[in-house]
Amino acid sequence: MNEKVVDVGQVRRDVQGSCVMKSVFEQIGKTPAEIEAKLQTAFGQLFEGDPENERVCFNHGDDLAYIVDIGHTDIRSEGMSYGMTIAALMGKRDLFDRLWNFSRRYMRNKEGALEGYYSWQVSTKDFSMMDPGPAPDGEEYFAIALIYGAKVFGCDEYLKEAVKLLHDMAYKPETEEVFTMMDRKAGLVRFSPMKGNDYTDPSYNTLAFYRMYGEACKVAEAKGIAGVACSVAGAASSSVAGSAGSDGAVTADQDVDFWKKIAANSFEYLKKACHPVTGMAADYSEFDGTPRKTPWHDASHCFCGDAWRVAWNIALDAKNLERAQLAAAGNGAAVGVAGTQPDNVAAVREWEIAEIRHLLNYFNDHRPYVADSYIDGSGFFREARLATGGLIGMNGAATIALPEGDPLIKPFAEDLWNLEVPTGTWRYYDGLLYMLGLLACSGKFYV
Repeated sequence: MNEKVVDVGQVRRDVQGSCVMKSVFEQIGKTPAEIEAKLQTAFGQLFEGDPENERVCFNHGDDLAYIVDIGHTDIRSEGMSYGMTIAALMGKRDLFDRLWNFSRRYMRNKEGALEGYYSWQVSTKDFSMMDPGPAPDGEEYFAIALIYGAKVFGCDEYLKEAVKLLHDMAYKPETEEVFTMMDRKAGLVRFSPMKGNDYTDPSYNTLAFYRMYGEACKVAEAKGIAGVACSVAGAASSSVAGSAGSDGAVTADQDVDFWKKIAANSFEYLKKACHPVTGMAADYSEFDGTPRKTPWHDASHCFCGDAWRVAWNIALDAKNLERAQLAAAGNGAAVGVAGTQPDNVAAVREWEIAEIRHLLNYFNDHRPYVADSYIDGSGFFREARLATGGLIGMNGAATIALPEGDPLIKPFAEDLWNLEVPTGTWRYYDGLLYMLGLLACSGKFYV
């Protein structure tokens, strides 16, 4: 890419005037060729490597592929949607389509109250749904993968599918057993839309994605892409629902407003869910941020697995807001759509960067740090694991929020760079988070 350098810190502009920001890996001295080689090696091992000890992705027939949670021997919407996101950002359209074909064929509920939602768990034996209920992180990543796919591959059909899914997540008519994914009273993503799951998972609060959802709906309208006609009439009591148009259908402006409110609510929620000293959040929490313990996950009230992803979600939002600010100041092409950004961008970014620093400072001060802990850092109720590949990947990804030269960038980016691609029984979760971390630190999420 031909670039001309402008005097705005770490920002460069290409010949079209678009913002070109130095990636985290570039900041620690890696060349574009080294970065690309790192990405290709990791992708090759996880998606095309030895089936016994390396790969998590497997082809089926001529047009399908699926990702296996090796340690639990099942197929999860989480992994499938992560895989699609990785495929889009790596420019692997054949893989993207194979994963999407499988997800639609075997994971998408096609009738009843769950229609449009995806089973969170499918069998590796016959691809039957082990549990038809959805886990919202799957839907959130399916939606963002389709949005990235539409941009990278120039395919409006992906964008249409994304908007359809977003409408189901936001406005689906509720029954006594199935609710919208975005809780109408709390204005936050639920742990599950199934009855009895009226609490949340801090890592499901994907701030940057919510803003991108609103943008995607607006872009789809501008392109004349027909979405799904849906009514918000049933959401009249919602703290986030907009008003339907004269024909009862949701407009793109109402979508933008809806997702902007969800993002604002999630931001305020995360300020309560993240510990003010350690920066850690729990795997599950009440809507007020209080850690929640559940009978099926004895560490759900702790920082343990799911919660590793919280910092990455916050960091991506901080970086995207920074890019939008720079663009608004004339240092690059427009980022996002008017109306999708928060009204108080500077204050939001200030807290997000401070939160990342709290977390990374805590871990840096406690090297070799562990992957499991009470959120205040006061130990763990059993022997804690040393930092896993997944946590190292997410902590590396979190550094994208920090300004160039911040002393926390180098140690955590180098941790990730120097880490071997995860192998063995638990390579599914560790490997996919590791891959997402590499993509983040390589600047690949700026599509």
